[in-house]
Amino acid sequence: MSRYRFIALAAALTGLCTAPASAALDGGGSYLMQGFYTTPGVLPPTAGGYRAAGSGAGKQALLSNDSLALTPDQPEAFSVDYAISESRLTASELAEYRSAHQAPGAMAGSAADWGPLIQVPVAITSVAIPYRVRLASGQPVTDLDLNGGMLCGLFSGAISTWDQINPAYSRTPVKVIYRADRSGTSELLARHLNSLCPQDFNVSNLFVSAHRRPLPGHWQAVRSDQALLAGVAASEGTLGYSGPAALDISSNAQVARINGLLPPSALNQVSLAQFTPPSTVSDRADPQKWGPDIANPAYGYALVGYSYLIFGQCYRDPRDATALRGMLMRHFGLGAQINNDAQLIAQHLIPLDALWKKAVRDNFLLTTNPLSLNYPSVCNGIGRPL
Repeated sequence: MSRYRFIALAAALTGLCTAPASAALDGGGSYLMQGFYTTPGVLPPTAGGYRAAGSGAGKQALLSNDSLALTPDQPEAFSVDYAISESRLTASELAEYRSAHQAPGAMAGSAADWGPLIQVPVAITSVAIPYRVRLASGQPVTDLDLNGGMLCGLFSGAISTWDQINPAYSRTPVKVIYRADRSGTSELLARHLNSLCPQDFNVSNLFVSAHRRPLPGHWQAVRSDQALLAGVAASEGTLGYSGPAALDISSNAQVARINGLLPPSALNQVSLAQFTPPSTVSDRADPQKWGPDIANPAYGYALVGYSYLIFGQCYRDPRDATALRGMLMRHFGLGAQINNDAQLIAQHLIPLDALWKKAVRDNFLLTTNPLSLNYPSVCNGIGRPL
């Protein structure tokens, strides 16, 4: 019996889970993108609700069709159709998926053959650094500006008190509030720190694993952006990192400047135009080629990255493919009146430019392209489970 069927049976027998969802599209993941995906009209009307559980949980749920990864507190059994993540698919994750769920790793046409995966960027995001620090006089610091060396020192623990940043600051111990779960925001931060000080940081979506030295014992672990922001607000001497949606990113009193710059908005964009979409046939079929690496940008705000939509090319339930196609057509459409650009901007996220939107439409929505959703000769009789 498959794990999914076992979960569904356990739900029916014990009453611990709700009944399997009947929505035409189910998924979730990133906390950073929760505000956007819960905005009315972003998900199609036939879709289930967005389930925020972290980028790592979103990927786990999709790669193994494990709905419990998205609903650990109120378990539900449903087929997972998509994931939202700022943590890119890794080579090992793709290799494991292909071995288990894509021919020739899985027997072609079998129930285990779910077909290829697709990963596309949906928005540009920043990682903001909220803080609560005081001067030695007791007045709050409202103009914190950090360079790369300061970021490395603060997040590695090498800088232990705030007066080491500025002698005018209090000698309060530095306390970092960090994500305990597998977080895309943690990965974006770690990717940048690894580019600056690789002797101290690995690239990982798990904050603890990103560190090459033990974390100070007084630092605090939390499991969501919301909890992280509450932790920073509750204690002096703290700083953290989060997505931009719940912060006033135009206020230096709320978030630190990095090298003199506040996090970007739609008014001062960091454009994907510095990267071009995959151009060769083999690259367009490789999900990793759709995940640009911007660990240390040459210009603009340093802590930026992308949020990704990860989904299958093939769906056994045509309702899933229809709902997903509608969602993609809206999001990657050119017309400002019928796409999600305004909804992204409202969350302090930056929409993709026209070049990338066209690349997504041409490759994954154009019905004559073999990479497109439920392309007949690729997806005949296979796909994500019902």
